Amino acid sequence: MQEIKNLQEQLAKQRSEVLTTDMLSRSITSGILTAVSDPAMWHSAMIAMQTRAKVEAGGWLLGSLKAVVSRLAWILVIGMAAYWFGGWAALAALFKSGGPR
Repeated sequence: MQEIKNLQEQLAKQRSEVLTTDMLSRSITSGILTAVSDPAMWHSAMIAMQTRAKVEAGGWLLGSLKAVVSRLAWILVIGMAAYWFGGWAALAALFKSGGPR
């Protein structure tokens, strides 16, 4: 009889130590509230978002700028070649025709 009582006590002790869904829910809620209320977390998140935005916008912006500079350089080279071989008349004719395409 004593053995059964000891087993019941051990079982009751283990049940009290088992994590229930309610305990899990409260623990998660508490952890989220703690993280969200921490100003250092928001500061770190803001820095990470700014860094990522600079990387993304920088690639797009520099890529577009490179394309514009490249196009202008080709227009300048073709214009210089037209002037070199035909003078002002050839350059004027090139621009009247709509330029290099």
